[in-house]
Order: sequence, then C-alpha cells, then structure tokens
Amino acid sequence: MEGWLDWEGRLLPAVPVDIANFGAGGVAVWVRQQLELSPGGHGVLITQAHGRGCGYQSVKCCWQLRGAKSSMVGLAFER
Repeated sequence: MEGWLDWEGRLLPAVPVDIANFGAGGVAVWVRQQLELSPGGHGVLITQAHGRGCGYQSVKCCWQLRGAKSSMVGLAFER
C-alpha cells in the first residue's frame, strides 16, 4: 500500500511512502528519500482508500532505521 507523509515543519510537499506493516497502534513505512525524522516528531499519514477519497491519520515517529537509499520508520497513531 502506498501513502504520503506530511511532516511537521517541512516546506516541501508530502513525501511518498510504502506501507510495510499496519497494526492497531501504528504503522511501519519505507521512506524512499533520506529524511531525518526524529523520534517524538509529529506528522500526518495520508492514504487513499479505493473509491472513498483520502484518509488522514496523525502520527508520531517512534524509530527510524536508515539505509543507503531508503529508511524504515515506525509511526504510532495519535488519538
């Protein structure tokens, strides 16, 4: 599943992400760009449901594993 991540303080457009794992409390996403998403930072995960428009979920960064070309980021849903 694909989505977009709109992160606090970013002047650039939302960043495309690939959703790797989705659970009741959060989501793990692959970020193709090298971004520094510090733990505790906030943003909005945007997903598109088939025929239902976009969904917006407030998220908080829990962890980030940086690779050479992409990073995996753990995001907790905020209520």
